[in-house]
Amino acid sequence: MHKEVRLFRGLSKPSFFFYQLKDMEVVTGYRKKIFHLLWLSIFVFGLISSFGIGMDPLSKDITTLSPITYELEKFLFFLGRLLAGLLYAAIILFFCSLIFWTISDEGEYRKLVMTQGVVLIILLLEQLTYIPLSLFFSLEWYSSPLSLGVITQYATSNTYIIYLMGSFSLFKAWVFFIQYKGLKRLTGQKNWIIWLVIFLTNLFIWSLNALLAYLSISTLL
Repeated sequence: MHKEVRLFRGLSKPSFFFYQLKDMEVVTGYRKKIFHLLWLSIFVFGLISSFGIGMDPLSKDITTLSPITYELEKFLFFLGRLLAGLLYAAIILFFCSLIFWTISDEGEYRKLVMTQGVVLIILLLEQLTYIPLSLFFSLEWYSSPLSLGVITQYATSNTYIIYLMGSFSLFKAWVFFIQYKGLKRLTGQKNWIIWLVIFLTNLFIWSLNALLAYLSISTLL
């Protein structure tokens, strides 16, 4: 079977999508899909930064910087976010797929990358929700009403824990579902192994994101 992969079908009809993906002899259009996904991630991160989201530390120094220096800092921030979008997509597509590939008895790496392509689209949709939350409600990403960050802030004042729990949201539950459907179809592994690897992989990504945010380095993931 040489039909081209349609990633958005994985959002609406995951069972049918992974059934087709498994039966494909060759993942047609693989490089083109990867190229489009990388650029989509770069675009989303660039769009978010264009609204000034995440520039709070820089804004605090506006009174101490010259206009030229401030504009240069803004430009460098924008370039940094574009690079973050590229790195973000690479981690989701290739790093996570590599981990999933280690438990695969029969799944091809490229097909696992396509599974993560669907996941990346979901995560970028979540990133886009941060725009209205920030602009209209002045909420940080970890305070999204779709995440556990809000509840956690009532239970503890530990910043790292708040960031970590804020990383788990309804979108992440959707990601879990897609990853399970894909790995179950593609790897032939037992359910408990699949769920364990999915949980540990995502927990690692959330922990890294929380650490970067806690250290005020980035809110990359």
